[in-house]
Formats: sequence, structure tokens, C-alpha cells
Amino acid sequence: MKYLVDAKWLKIRLEQTNLVIFDAGMLRPGVLRTYMPEAMLPNAKRFDIKNELADKSNPLSSTMCNAQQFTQVMQHAGVNHDSFIVVYEDAGLFSAARAWWMLKAMGHHNVKVLNGGLKKWLACRYAVQQGYSEALTCGNFEASYNPNYFIDRQQVLAAIDDVNTILLDARAYKRFTGEESEPRKGMRGGHIPQSRSLPFLDLLTDGEAKAFEEIKIKFENAVGTAEYIQFSCGSGITACILALFADECGYKNLSVYDGSWSEWGASDSLPITKDV
Repeated sequence: MKYLVDAKWLKIRLEQTNLVIFDAGMLRPGVLRTYMPEAMLPNAKRFDIKNELADKSNPLSSTMCNAQQFTQVMQHAGVNHDSFIVVYEDAGLFSAARAWWMLKAMGHHNVKVLNGGLKKWLACRYAVQQGYSEALTCGNFEASYNPNYFIDRQQVLAAIDDVNTILLDARAYKRFTGEESEPRKGMRGGHIPQSRSLPFLDLLTDGEAKAFEEIKIKFENAVGTAEYIQFSCGSGITACILALFADECGYKNLSVYDGSWSEWGASDSLPITKDV
């Protein structure tokens, strides 16, 4: 795969001078404690999706910040234009793909995702550290935002009846159908009309990506002949896992609905369906 790398692959590159490792882990919805993994990868820095790199003016959680804010945080972390970035998280694959997508949206494309995350790294008995590292110097990276990476509800609404566009929903299937309640209060059950279910967990085994051919078949069945693919989930986090795998499969014209069901499910003015 182009973007997913394993622990052994990263281990032999730890001495690369332009390497920047980010822990992009975050808590699952409904968990109120502070995110604190048991250890960090060597020289890892924090990629805080929910706080430092979120748009705090938006009532929705974890939405994408602006280019100026992103630039400041990345420069403080020592990121340069020629940095080689690897993002990971504590427990497999949940939010690391979101960091990968954010970096690409802001113009930094030399970025990989550690398949299996910290859990796999520890299983390999590789060295870790306690606490995050700080950059010794300020980086020179300047974000250049590409608005095609993240779309809003109006763009999703406008594409519902477009036969060339499909929206894939990364939530669990019973949340998609409305059979299971949403973890966030005030959310309606169901899904966006014409969207299709592709739960991100169906693409993983114990936090790691399934075999590429298996993932490819699932996307072929879900996408069909659509030329444009939109991705949604609960809050715009796991939708990026679908974007990662779609990119790995060679699909183009990919966009993540940043508000996702946190926005759509909370608004009575937006249409939903519970038909499966």
C-alpha cells in the first residue's frame, strides 16, 4: 500500500533526519477521560485533532481548523516542507487517518499511517518513551488549504440525486439503518438519502487493515460506477479511514463531509431515511 506502513518499515527509518512522528490518537465518543496512551513512539509529538487543530468557533467537535492555525501548530512541532511524516494512534486505526487527511488537505503529501498503531509497535517490542517530544527548532511549513478535501452539508445535499456521486457512511450498519441509537445526544437515527453503508470496522481486523484485495472488493461493491465519492461518519473522523482506503484503491475525487452525522442528524431541516 502507498500510505499504510507497518512497524518494521518505520523502525528501520527512525534515524531519518526529516522524519516527524505524530500521535494522532483520540478518545471514542462518550469517553470523558483525557487521552493518555501508555507510551509514545520515539520522538513522537502530539497531533491534537480535537483541541489544537480543531475549529473552536464551530459548535461541532473536531472540525477542520483554518490554514493559519494549522501552520502555527505544525511549525511549533518542527514540521518543514520537506518533512517525512508518519501518523499513528494508540489502538489500531481510528483517528490517525484523519490526521493523514488533514495534512494532505493542507498541502503536505509526504505522510504515512502506521498500520496497527502503538499496539502493534509494542507487540514488536520496539523502543518507546514516556511523554511527547518537543521540536528543537521551528519548522518552515506553511499550509495551503485545498477545499476539495472537506465538504459541507450544502455540498452533500446538492449531490444526493447526482448519479455520478455516492456517499459512503463509515458508521456501524445498525446506526446507518436507525436500528441502533446514536452515541451523541439529540441525534436522529438513520442515514443521508441515497448514501450507502461501508462500516470502517468491516475493513479492519484487530485494528489493522484487512488484505488489500478484500478491501478493494468492498469498495467496488459500494462505489459502483460513481465518479465522485463523499465520506461521512459520526463526526468526520472515521470517514477519513474510508478516504484512506479509497485512495489506496486508486479512486479519485474524494471528499470528507466534515460535519457528518453530528451535524446532519441534529438538524430537522435535513432529510434522512431509514430504508436499508
